[in-house]
Amino acid sequence: MTDPNTTPKAMSRARATIITVTAAAIAIALIVGSVIFWRSKESSAPEGNTTAANAVNGIKDSCEDVITVTASVNQWGSLAKELGGDCVAVTSIINSTSADPHGYEASPSDLSTIAQADIVLINGAGYDGWADTTHATSATQTVIDVGTLMGITATEEEHDHEESEGHHHHGDVNPHLWFSPDAVLKTASALTAAYTTHADGNPNAQATVQRHSNAWNSDYADFVAMVNTARKEQGARNYAATESIADLLMTYIGAVNNTPETYTSAAANDAEPSASDLKSAIDIVAGPTVDVLIVNPQELDGFAEQLQASAKKSSKTIVSVSEQLPEQTPTLLGWLSLIAKQTLANDTYNGFFLTQDVKDRSLQDYAGEWQSVYPLLQDGSLKEVMEAKAASGTMSAEEYTRYYDVGYKTDVSTITIGSDTMSFSRGDDTVSAKYRYDGFHILDYAKGNRGVRYLFTAVGEVPDGAPQVVQFSDHGIASEKSAHFHIFMGENSHTQTLKEMDNWPTYYPSSLSKEAVAKEMLAHG
Repeated sequence: MTDPNTTPKAMSRARATIITVTAAAIAIALIVGSVIFWRSKESSAPEGNTTAANAVNGIKDSCEDVITVTASVNQWGSLAKELGGDCVAVTSIINSTSADPHGYEASPSDLSTIAQADIVLINGAGYDGWADTTHATSATQTVIDVGTLMGITATEEEHDHEESEGHHHHGDVNPHLWFSPDAVLKTASALTAAYTTHADGNPNAQATVQRHSNAWNSDYADFVAMVNTARKEQGARNYAATESIADLLMTYIGAVNNTPETYTSAAANDAEPSASDLKSAIDIVAGPTVDVLIVNPQELDGFAEQLQASAKKSSKTIVSVSEQLPEQTPTLLGWLSLIAKQTLANDTYNGFFLTQDVKDRSLQDYAGEWQSVYPLLQDGSLKEVMEAKAASGTMSAEEYTRYYDVGYKTDVSTITIGSDTMSFSRGDDTVSAKYRYDGFHILDYAKGNRGVRYLFTAVGEVPDGAPQVVQFSDHGIASEKSAHFHIFMGENSHTQTLKEMDNWPTYYPSSLSKEAVAKEMLAHG
């Protein structure tokens, strides 16, 4: 294997500082995977999480000068921005899932941007050889090569494939290093070290960089703790993949790859799998040895589509993993955390579960007398709940109160549910109707988690005031007694009612006092 750092092309980088990981650099990370930080649970609103970490604890960034960073791809560019905040200006050459990094040809403008940056961040490992770092305009330019950090060098064969063929052939090296949490941690340490060096003599900028580093490392510790807890509680998930791009992350979370090697090899070499190899892969996806199918939407060709169709037909969980960071995804670590949660699928309450684990339920699961929590929000009984959400979220208590005012709003004060009937009370007036079960529908939320609505349709004579269709969402996916639920009521069709995302009247048992309801909400986040 030829080390690219010893070739004439690499030797011309002499003016640039190439960051490598030492014990001192790793120490900058401040925390390691074994450290566990507590973070409050996500919101119980049915459409998903409404909280997020505040990266700098509300302290405004302060910088004497701005450090310029050029990243070859937006995966690494997002990490550079998160760690530098307002003290860095980051340009990512490839910054969209619509761009194909394989066979990409850097323009003169791209090369100029790379040459003039204070810090250049490339993936290396034969992935982005087009990101030419040999023409730096400053002797103080820092080049961070993630492949070098990880001790990975690309062979000449892999460089030739990358530069001339433009497909997924990478030899024996998996160059998708942003899917390796270990590589991400080392790169974060290298970036922090580089920022600190470039901010020498600027104490405000150095303090800002350290604050961002501390916050990021806290998030990384949370990620590690989440993975370790899931692996301990449920064991390994089994997966198959249309491509191997996310294998590094899958290995990290303990998932077992059951994709037939012959299919994987064909996909990696841009070749067509044989009919028997394709059939074997389709059968494995549909069978009991696969929990999750990983699909790359950027490379969904006819063969990948057949695997996806097999997964859908057998009600298997499908996790979409693009090669580039999706445009609406702000951070690399957040992206990895989401993919891990979707694959581990061990947090049903917050919307991470296996599709095949969703089962039918009856109205009996919701039987009892239920009170709306909307009056409790209006009279201030849920003030402590809103304050708790503000303490761990991104909005003030007043903003959360307004958000839940829209969500909880209803004129139905109580609902009484029997084995096949529902009664709806508004003040002194009560109307009742019979309902039949019409199955369930799984919703994919914008934040990446999911929800299940159980559908019931009125039968027989339906009085005014009783909804034609009712949908329940209670964070459950199989038969069990509901502790509380969100309800969606419509007068037309289930299809129309499924579009409602903003108003989800919420009900707790009528036997609970106001204080008890608030306590239950605080317990579940």
